[in-house]
Amino acid sequence: MEDYVALDVKTANSSRASICAIGIAQFKNGELTNSLYSLVNPHEPFAARNTATHGIDAAAVANAPAFTELVPLLHRWLDHQLVVSHTNFDISALRQTMAKYKRPQLTFKYFDSYVICQQLVDYPHHRLADMAAYFGIHNPQEHHALNDAQTCGHIIAALVAHHEAPTLNTLLNTAGFHQLGVSSQIEQKKFQQTSVLDLMDISEDVKTADFGRFTPAALFYQRNVVLTGNLQLMTRATAFQKITAVGGTPQNTLSETTNFLVVGHTNPRVVGNDGKSPKIRKAEEMNRIFPVITIIGESDFLKAIAQ
Repeated sequence: MEDYVALDVKTANSSRASICAIGIAQFKNGELTNSLYSLVNPHEPFAARNTATHGIDAAAVANAPAFTELVPLLHRWLDHQLVVSHTNFDISALRQTMAKYKRPQLTFKYFDSYVICQQLVDYPHHRLADMAAYFGIHNPQEHHALNDAQTCGHIIAALVAHHEAPTLNTLLNTAGFHQLGVSSQIEQKKFQQTSVLDLMDISEDVKTADFGRFTPAALFYQRNVVLTGNLQLMTRATAFQKITAVGGTPQNTLSETTNFLVVGHTNPRVVGNDGKSPKIRKAEEMNRIFPVITIIGESDFLKAIAQ
């Protein structure tokens, strides 16, 4: 099953830009693998109705970080991920809070477990608590951002299993959803049913670079990058994510549009005694005609993605 990240936020009052708690749960192959939770000081008054629901008040967040302090962490957890929330409230609140502090929007694709449940689960109500009860998912503390995020993620895994869907992509298409929602600085697209006949394919983790937040000084900014060999400190998939995160575009093969070739460890038994892979040889041959491809090692690559 495709990986996804479940999100839940709580607000201090009726303004969606008053986030006072954030919960994020990472799921791989339908299993919870990692979580993040933080209270947030919204520096806004708390409405009695909100506090009665989630139990958070001004005293609880007095020493909590401000939202702006958490933005770098949110980028690491949410950028270029497939995000799910139960109703669109959480996505909307996140976008409105980023806008409130004049921060570039996070970049991710998303879907809504609530409307998926409405289409696929024959049950009177489809609130988070209702679906948790329907699938027998234990939520130790309702209206707690982390517990609700984890519950949301477990509901998706339960839906996939219940409908014997081979992939999450299949489940969404079965429910009549043929495109994902998109959130970025340059685009906002709602997750909703459409009349599109072609089924979407999210099996490939498509990365959408948000160039609005990248610095042109970054080495890979708007440059095409190819990898060869094995990197010692990360997988190729992670390296592709890092390249995208600094405004670059990963490529699988060398072409006339390639700007950088990153060389990892190569096995002489496979590529020959000189350690040059076919991609290295091709890049050197292309550079003999006109030097357009910069060949760098892993250490320089790490410096470039850290900019």
